[in-house]
Amino acid sequence: MTVPREFTISATATLLDAAARIEANHSRSVFVMAGDVVEGVISEGDILRALLRGADVRAPLRDFAHHDFKFLTAWDDAKALELMRRYGITLVPVVDGHLKLVSVIRLQDLLGRVILSGA
Repeated sequence: MTVPREFTISATATLLDAAARIEANHSRSVFVMAGDVVEGVISEGDILRALLRGADVRAPLRDFAHHDFKFLTAWDDAKALELMRRYGITLVPVVDGHLKLVSVIRLQDLLGRVILSGA
């Protein structure tokens, strides 16, 4: 499965680049990548807090990414929804054993399936 580009960004990109990518993906966050490996995640709130502390919009994401992000190693709607509920996140990466990004589970996808299934 190919992961849409709007959910990933290079660790060497800037806070401004991340803000633009988040604006495009409508999911409030983006995965910070080192090649095809997830290195961390950054959210709209993280960017805002960095700017309020005086960070330059051209500062590299690697300095602001959360490296203790939540993930799954296999697609599982129930587990993804539980992570989203518990941690207030809208994206869950599915990674292999080396943290290589395999796919992305989005909250809006899960909600669509729940509504369609009548749950």
